[in-house]
Amino acid sequence: MRNRSRKGTGRAAVALVAALAAGAVAAPLAIAAASAEPAPIAADGGPNDLLLPIPEVPRISDSAYAGFQVCGSPQGDPLVTSGSPTLAATLESVAPPGTVETTEPGPRRKVVFEIDTAAGAQVVRKQLTSDTSHDAAYPLPEGKLTDGDYRWRMRVKDGGTVSEWTTWCTFKVQRG
Repeated sequence: MRNRSRKGTGRAAVALVAALAAGAVAAPLAIAAASAEPAPIAADGGPNDLLLPIPEVPRISDSAYAGFQVCGSPQGDPLVTSGSPTLAATLESVAPPGTVETTEPGPRRKVVFEIDTAAGAQVVRKQLTSDTSHDAAYPLPEGKLTDGDYRWRMRVKDGGTVSEWTTWCTFKVQRG
């Protein structure tokens, strides 16, 4: 009888090893099959969230050829010494989930710029279409701003989706 129980134990061990081997082969195949399907991409608000993220790095420049001063920097508010500063921000992060950049002509994102006095009186509200989907810039026409304190902000519209406004970027115009 002892031989039979050893044979039974041996067969059980072989069956167990075979089952584990089959599982070891099947598990990676199941994982690969599951990962072959793209995972759904959702914004913070869930799968139907159509709100675009806020544009980043608001900045201002004295002109199209001058360097930019970043809003909210520890050095203080930007100082503009020309009559036609350029306002800009990075839009790269505002593409809705699943959006693919194309080089074909088509509608670009609409960008709304608002410029107010420090007291809150609106000076300029301008909607432009960005030339690229990575950033937007608005060179103010000469004479729109006089010496004084101002603030500006922007938001992006892409089809039916709209971003929140950037925080206000305060700056000072002081021409010689």
